[in-house]
Amino acid sequence: MKRAIVVWGAGRIGRGFVADIFNHEDWQTVFVDIDQTLIDRLNAAKKYAIHKATKDGITQTIIENGFTALHTSDQDALKALFLTEGLMLDIAVHAPKLPEVADQIAPLIEFRAKNAAHLPMDVMMNVNMAAPDEWFISLLEARLSAKALSYFKEKVGVTGIFAMCISPVAPESIQKNDPLALWNNGFHEQAIDKNRLKCPPPVLPRLRLTDDVAKEETRKLYTLNMAHALICYLGLKKGLETSFDAVNDKEVRQTLLTALEEASFGLIGEYGFYEEEMSLWRETIVGLLENPYIKDDLKRLGADTKRKLGAYDRLVGPARLSAKHGRAPYALSKAIRAGFDYENDDEGTKAVRECVKANGAEKAAEIFSKLLPGDGIFDLVF
Repeated sequence: MKRAIVVWGAGRIGRGFVADIFNHEDWQTVFVDIDQTLIDRLNAAKKYAIHKATKDGITQTIIENGFTALHTSDQDALKALFLTEGLMLDIAVHAPKLPEVADQIAPLIEFRAKNAAHLPMDVMMNVNMAAPDEWFISLLEARLSAKALSYFKEKVGVTGIFAMCISPVAPESIQKNDPLALWNNGFHEQAIDKNRLKCPPPVLPRLRLTDDVAKEETRKLYTLNMAHALICYLGLKKGLETSFDAVNDKEVRQTLLTALEEASFGLIGEYGFYEEEMSLWRETIVGLLENPYIKDDLKRLGADTKRKLGAYDRLVGPARLSAKHGRAPYALSKAIRAGFDYENDDEGTKAVRECVKANGAEKAAEIFSKLLPGDGIFDLVF
């Protein structure tokens, strides 16, 4: 019997990475999204292409394993899914959407708890933020009845993930001919925490089971996601447009390399990574950014500074670890300061910029990054 992987969020990561990982005869893929046009296109086409662009060239994978797509409002179909055995749910949305997703999923867990309480299920969190599993668990717990909460705690596994799939918008030349086409760096695996699962672990070539995915998840956030934020905030100040431009700019690159060393220093001290291991890891991060086929728009990479300048997110988080273990985070502090100057029309960034304009960047750092005068990092930033 096929197991169902329900990909909640049929965007570039959900369709272009998660569905590719689960593109196997033992699994039935179901996309769930709020975009009715996208749902209709997927159901009509019954297939789509993923263009994987690595430093060595471009390959193409066609996803056509009999997937289906549902709108979030299709309650009858969703309830039927939530009665199936071995259900695996993957949340592949942007972090600010998690409360909305929790609103949508909580009633379905209530339904499963009432009608199939003997069946466990698992949830994977493909969300770019620190500890997305912990936040999503708290969001669901606040929305479930006592009976459903008991089921949730006993029968529902929630795990973070580790992956480094970079998926910018596909080139216009590809989208013109195929609006469903996706473009990414072809990252080879996704890791999940086997100890968090309630169902039998999936056996798939590109799904790796680990004992401590949170450690790997943090390393990725504090290096790859940190690098994206840094090259954005510093690159835009120099008039650069893409990630490829920024990593090849001499000044930005040097700051990036130093910031990666600072982050590595903190990660080694906090989590016990080895220096040789982290040296190779830094080379991997820079190599991903040097991919000539993945020229991500810098403006997009920096969006939502309210989250990205958060106290334990991709810039301030590694700066704290570096300082905690004895190295002053000069390069990371430079990127943090530039982040408060970043402009965009998303709500998170507008909130930060309005605070900066009304109260100054120092006060904004206190509010959004929890940095205080005299704490060391604050004095490096300002």
